[in-house]
Amino acid sequence: MTGAARVLRLAVEVDLREVHRNLGYGRSGQPREHIRRRIAELWPRAIELLDPRGAVRVVRGEMAARAGMPDPSERVGIGLCTIGAGLEQESQAASDRGELLDALLLDGFGSAAAEATADALEPHLCEHAADRGLCAARRISPGYGRWDVRGQRELLALLPADELGIHLTSGMMMVPRKSVSFAVRFGESPGPPGQWKRCAHCNLVRCRYRRDEDGRDEH
Repeated sequence: MTGAARVLRLAVEVDLREVHRNLGYGRSGQPREHIRRRIAELWPRAIELLDPRGAVRVVRGEMAARAGMPDPSERVGIGLCTIGAGLEQESQAASDRGELLDALLLDGFGSAAAEATADALEPHLCEHAADRGLCAARRISPGYGRWDVRGQRELLALLPADELGIHLTSGMMMVPRKSVSFAVRFGESPGPPGQWKRCAHCNLVRCRYRRDEDGRDEH
């Protein structure tokens, strides 16, 4: 994987709880009955509109540093993924028709689907690390924490953004909007226990650092 990027079609499962969270409900909160019913009615069409795909690559730490990544490791895994433009277009069409609830619900679904796509892509980098006796830390993205969003352009230049149908606006926003770029550090240490919540999203069961939901070693 080092050097060339791998473009992948991805299978994703969208979590209803994440849709609710993106609509402003807490993890324990529940929308009203008519909202839940409308989400269920829109769900098959929303799934049909997904086109989840992505690419991963392993680069030298100095390349990631030039993209603004803080404290890169010697080798860094980078990824870019999208759910495509179809769902976003459907949401906009609903808004144009004055169907504002549907537009909002589809947008919330799309945000959850984008994160699910990143969750499906990231294990390809985890496996690369595990094959080398390393671990991959929690993914980080431009625009969050200490990573300036202006690094987005340099990061995307390292990945086949055009092939994925992704481009940047002058404000560094990705189009389609439901796209995710990220990087993961590779290292010898599993790091702080908090990062292992991500194991719930990873199917790399042979990982020597895998933890259960309570943070205990599974092996």
